[in-house]
Amino acid sequence: MEKNLTLTALIDAFIVEMERLDYSKSLIRHVKKDCRRFLEYVLETTNQDIFSEEIGVRYLSEKFNYPAHYPVRTPDRVLEAVRCVRRLGEMQLFGAFRRQWSSHKETDWYLNDRRIVNAYLNGVQTADHRESTKALRKHNIKRFYDFMGFRGLCGISDVSAKLISDYTLSLQGCAPTSVQQMLSTLKNYFRFLFRNSYCTKDWSSCIPKVSVKQNLTIPALWEKNEIELLMRSIDRTSPVGKRDYAVILLAVQLGLRSSDIAGLKLESLKWDRNEIDLVQYKTGKRLIHPLCDDVGWAIIDYLRYARPTVESDLVFLTANAPYRKLKSPSVSSILTKYTRLCGITKPSGTTKGVHSLRHGFARRLLEQGTPLPEVSDIMGHVSCSSTTPYLKVDVEGLRKCTLSLPEVMEFE
Repeated sequence: MEKNLTLTALIDAFIVEMERLDYSKSLIRHVKKDCRRFLEYVLETTNQDIFSEEIGVRYLSEKFNYPAHYPVRTPDRVLEAVRCVRRLGEMQLFGAFRRQWSSHKETDWYLNDRRIVNAYLNGVQTADHRESTKALRKHNIKRFYDFMGFRGLCGISDVSAKLISDYTLSLQGCAPTSVQQMLSTLKNYFRFLFRNSYCTKDWSSCIPKVSVKQNLTIPALWEKNEIELLMRSIDRTSPVGKRDYAVILLAVQLGLRSSDIAGLKLESLKWDRNEIDLVQYKTGKRLIHPLCDDVGWAIIDYLRYARPTVESDLVFLTANAPYRKLKSPSVSSILTKYTRLCGITKPSGTTKGVHSLRHGFARRLLEQGTPLPEVSDIMGHVSCSSTTPYLKVDVEGLRKCTLSLPEVMEFE
């Protein structure tokens, strides 16, 4: 996209792209209002129809006091303005924007390659038998096709080294692990196309290698008094509070992943055995946990007095109609909401969110002297190697590994 487009033209291109990607009409109307407010500000303060990052930052600061710390969560109107400015910046730089709003209906994003993409995805499914892997790779491939579609390309026959380079640049700002994952999927896809004669050139060699070091972050540690404060901050008299209390308790007392909490089914609650029996989303491995009293009564309280009366096999649903599955990011948002509400902060650079509660669960097991293989089974890991990063949170265990000064001197 031309870098010297007027702001008006940039907004028009942004809206056209949203329409092409089949965003809802109501959302597009809302975005148009945000863009119009921004355009009015720019024309009023600069008397020029231009866009720049500096103008965007000034607009957010003057009109919304952004960035600023809010006691519970950043208001929606502020987040919407921030998203508007960021998307316009991405459109100016890359001719496309990073999708964060979801569309519930499948769109025809395949261009001319539906048969080819389906052949690849079916091959992935046959290879590892996991639906979640297929869904992730489909999402990553779709992102690349969205990028091609905006540029008016028809499919894999229009791929070039420059297109791959431009797409890679458009990923800046994403987390390194996400970039690694998206480019790895694309490399795998291009290899499949070449090996199966869908294209005459192996474009996988044009994909840059992204190295991400593993397990560099230290999880945020939760003290007992912080957990108690967190649980007390939840208003259990409201339907949302009943749900949120049960959700967080599952993470605290059982160490469940956010994906498994969101996907927990009614049939997984074995009341006659006082157990939760589920198949993990991430590993596909069966996991059985004892249904302790606190967790059991919290779930019962939600099911009886707060859960919407709709046909669904899932335990947790959204609080507002239309009632749908509670997604994994929503579970993390629930935790963030209450940590801010009760003023709990964690050091920057540490692993936060629901996974930090999972680390806390592992820490308690290790402090109780539970052997690593047993911790691995309780956590639902495929092997002990997946459990070893959790050893970082066992502070007392690490202290036992230290050598006294005389012992150190003996080795010199």
